Amino acid sequence: MAANPASRGKHLRLSSHEQEDRDKALEAYLLDHAPGLKDYYAAQHKAFIQIEEDALARHPDPTSDDIAAAEAAEAALPSRKRTEVQLRRSFTPLAAHLPSEVKRSRKRFVQRHQRAWNRANPTPLTWELERTLTAEFMKTYGQ
Repeated sequence: MAANPASRGKHLRLSSHEQEDRDKALEAYLLDHAPGLKDYYAAQHKAFIQIEEDALARHPDPTSDDIAAAEAAEAALPSRKRTEVQLRRSFTPLAAHLPSEVKRSRKRFVQRHQRAWNRANPTPLTWELERTLTAEFMKTYGQ
């Protein structure tokens, strides 16, 4: 009787460290064997950095003058409108609300443009190619 569970058709579970090592090796193998993948990732990285810089320029962090101007504009509203605005913010003060709104706007801008870039530049690693290369990797380097 064999004590090795692999000999009975069962696969040994890898430790998380071993699985991480295998995932890194597979990623390196895919980068080396998928045509154009390194260039694609380099172009994507460059584009995403530019998108983040554009987002920061378009939605800069509010200054104390910006917050004071927004508070003055809110104070100038009729009381009914002011209450409505405060209710939408769940009564958080404007000084606390404005920075988080800017961060949300910046994040939406980045995500929208990153999705647009990804749609315009499909990855050269199709799922069929990834599946084929993964099978080759597993056959070559074992399980």
